[in-house]
Amino acid sequence: MKRELYTIGRRIGSAGFTLPAALATAFLAGPTPTAAQDVAEFYSNRSITILVGAGPGGITDITARIIAGFLEETVPGEPTVIVQNMPGGGSVTMANHIYRSAARDGTVLGYSLPAIILAQLMEPDRARYDGRELTWIGSAVTSTNAITVLADSPATTIDEARQTEIILGATGRGSLLYQLPTLARELLGLNVRIITGYQGSAEISLAMERGEVHGQAAGLDYWSLARPEWLESGRLRFLVRIGPPDARAPDTPHIGDLVASDGERALAQILEIGPDMGWPLFAPPELPPDRLAALRTAFDATLEDDSFADAIQTSMRAPVTPRHGVELQAIVENALDTPESVVAEAKALLGL
Repeated sequence: MKRELYTIGRRIGSAGFTLPAALATAFLAGPTPTAAQDVAEFYSNRSITILVGAGPGGITDITARIIAGFLEETVPGEPTVIVQNMPGGGSVTMANHIYRSAARDGTVLGYSLPAIILAQLMEPDRARYDGRELTWIGSAVTSTNAITVLADSPATTIDEARQTEIILGATGRGSLLYQLPTLARELLGLNVRIITGYQGSAEISLAMERGEVHGQAAGLDYWSLARPEWLESGRLRFLVRIGPPDARAPDTPHIGDLVASDGERALAQILEIGPDMGWPLFAPPELPPDRLAALRTAFDATLEDDSFADAIQTSMRAPVTPRHGVELQAIVENALDTPESVVAEAKALLGL
């Protein structure tokens, strides 16, 4: 069955911009009939491997498997789509492989956590790829992260958190779990203490239950997937967010709306890169143009399928909020044009 991987995934279960005219034209243009026939011949009896830059069972893995099942039907030639996990470094290990080693013929794709372009900006020695040269196919879901505490924490609003200390759990300095509260502390004057060393949001949630920490800067999709009862019962309070507005955290202010100057807003905008991209599907550089057009068209057809939206809603409890390939390309190019002085100041604030 062509959507077998979708079934597996289900079981496991903001900043806006205007596209340049050339990109908008490219977005509207699909492959010509002759090109589509050539692509179908290429993919017939072949397989596509999607390398997932995260371990099995989480949001990234689940959504990759859903997408894979639909691409088996929408890519010309109906190739088999295989999902393999390549975790490490917040998807940087996988992105390095896609950029430096993977076949550039459309048979190997990457699917990553939202922060791989932020990693290129902040840690270029570790992220050995150039996002401008990667081939962006699309993203099904953007993300929103919020500093989140339990309702019985000593501070549950921005004003209270300026006066009373809250303790947040994080993994390491390279994650949004650390970077968002650190930037909020520096730019908004929050009284935040961050304890690093946790393995992920699930372990931090256990620490919240034990009273070791009050909260974490997790994605709202994490709460929907892993702790829906906390979200639905009102046990969580959201102080400040990055990413687009989200009905799961209504009236939560955006960090960019709370800062005092354009310079501080530019610092906050750096953290917006990942949420605005969401979980991207991409290919190595130099993909043949006809196969790129076919893959983008196939991905767009997937986004328009009501059963795909149902699958995402079931697995993530979130709507499809798409970014098409040319939109991702524009986001990446805009992000990588961030002035070096802003990047240097952000790195200094974050201790990178």
